[in-house]
Amino acid sequence: MRVSLLKREDLSNTIIDKILYEGLEDTGEKGDCIMVFGSRSAPKYRIPKAVSIYQDKRATKILLSGGKMRETENGLFSEAEIMKVKALELGVANEDILSEELSMTTKENIICALLILDRKFRLSNINKILLVSSNYHMRRCLLMAQTYMPSWIKFSSCPADDIRTQRDNWYKNKNSYQKAISEAWKIICYINEKSIPDFEI
Repeated sequence: MRVSLLKREDLSNTIIDKILYEGLEDTGEKGDCIMVFGSRSAPKYRIPKAVSIYQDKRATKILLSGGKMRETENGLFSEAEIMKVKALELGVANEDILSEELSMTTKENIICALLILDRKFRLSNINKILLVSSNYHMRRCLLMAQTYMPSWIKFSSCPADDIRTQRDNWYKNKNSYQKAISEAWKIICYINEKSIPDFEI
């Protein structure tokens, strides 16, 4: 079944599971860089996952992407800045952290990361990037990366589990269910507006 043909009323739990979760497990591959997508909860869930990958020596650099401003107890900071503080606390060396602070959306995370990656590595030297985001957001990140980054770069999904949107529990909580169905519908809409490629489930 092509995802582009789905209607909102088709979004059963089984269909949502296939769109958001199927085939996106972390396979333990190594890469040239770890890319973390920003969010309000990224320091709590995504950064520990990225640091674990870094400490396992699967990649030597971490790119933190997120320009949205968030209020903290110390003032207003970008998502990338807030994630960096957490990464440093967890033991990542300052020189191994790259930051991108212009992006406002997942698509912009990818586009704005290109310049940072090119300046650090030269894009022609990059073979694989390890993508870190919340598990329910992983499909969109992967499709955006495959669409807007150079075709020779490969990607490995490294989803971070939060409390309520894991594959085995997203449907058990009303707010998590709404978050998942909204994400699945966004993917369908992005496909139909040709922002990301269609795929079979």
